[in-house]
Order: sequence, then C-alpha cells, then structure tokens
Amino acid sequence: MGWADDADAGAEDQADGESSTAPATQQGGSFLTRLFPPAPPLPNKPDPLAGFSHEGPLRGVAAGLYLLVRHPVPWIGLGAVWAAGRLLLPFSPLLGIVSSLVAFGALIAAGWIGWPRPWLFGLTASIVGIVLYAVLFGVMVGPVHPELTEGEVVLSSIFREVVAFQPLFGALAGWYGGYLRRRMAATGASARQQGSRRR
Repeated sequence: MGWADDADAGAEDQADGESSTAPATQQGGSFLTRLFPPAPPLPNKPDPLAGFSHEGPLRGVAAGLYLLVRHPVPWIGLGAVWAAGRLLLPFSPLLGIVSSLVAFGALIAAGWIGWPRPWLFGLTASIVGIVLYAVLFGVMVGPVHPELTEGEVVLSSIFREVVAFQPLFGALAGWYGGYLRRRMAATGASARQQGSRRR
C-alpha cells in the first residue's frame, strides 16, 4: 500500500497546505504551543501526490479525494474498527471502557497511517464508522422494536452520532495521530543525533 503500510515514520505532505500546527499555536508562549510543540515534517517520505495532475478549480478537494481513493485502508478499515468498538459499548462497563479506547484509537490510527492529510483520514474514517454502525445498529435493534421501520432506526442512530459531533471528533483525532507521528519521529531523530555525538 506504499506509505499507508509504513507505521514507523511519516509526516503530513507539505503540499497539503497545512502548517505543522494551527496558526494560533505558532505564537510563542501560547497554551497550545506548549501543549503541542511544532513538529517538523518527516524526512525521506515519498510524495503522496506523485502522479496527481489536476490543476483546475478545487485542487485541494481533488487532491484529498485522490489520496482517499489511492489509500482506502486507513479510512475504511479503521472506520470499521470504530464501528465495532462503538457497538460493544452497551454490553458491560468494562467492555465499554475497552471498546471506547479501541474506537478512539482507531481514529488516531487513521491519522497516523494517513499522514499526508491526517485530519481528512480521521474525518472519513469517522463517517464510514457512523454509517456502518448505523446499519448494524438497525439490524440489531430492528427485531427488538418491530414498531420502528429499519429506515427509522438507522436514521435515528445516524442522527445521534452526527449531533454528537463525531465527524469533528474524527478530524481532530486524525490530526492528532498525524501530529503524534511527526512529534515522535522528531524526538527519535534528536535522540539519535545526541547519541552519535556522544560517540
């Protein structure tokens, strides 16, 4: 899968147009700057937009779709993991804690693996997860509440997830996954440089 299978190092594509942190965090001494120190792009990564030649309007949107189509595993696979974790929440308190961590980790992992545009991979993973969860929820709840049509059950489940700002949460979790990957790589590179100087 190319860069999608490389889980050891990665960075947001510089062509993404995003800075390493939000502009508000680049002001020295701000709370967000201390919380999320700027993380540089990772070296030695291939250009994820190699072969992308769209030069017309909405190039950023087209580039995002290009990345999603070429690398479906981070958003489809981890969206399915999110849905599975979400479905296990009501069964027991302990299982609910574990499944919450799994669902949360899946969105972070989508951004980690989808490093060229981590917020987009987190967002799409959450949307895929919501749709899968709603369909499975409808299949599970429909027989228990026969007075509801399957469409009503599915739509009510989707509505609850959308109202809960799950797509926004997915985008934030994905962004954090990409940031964490860059931050850890920068820390590792610094440690290796210090070790080589001591020798």
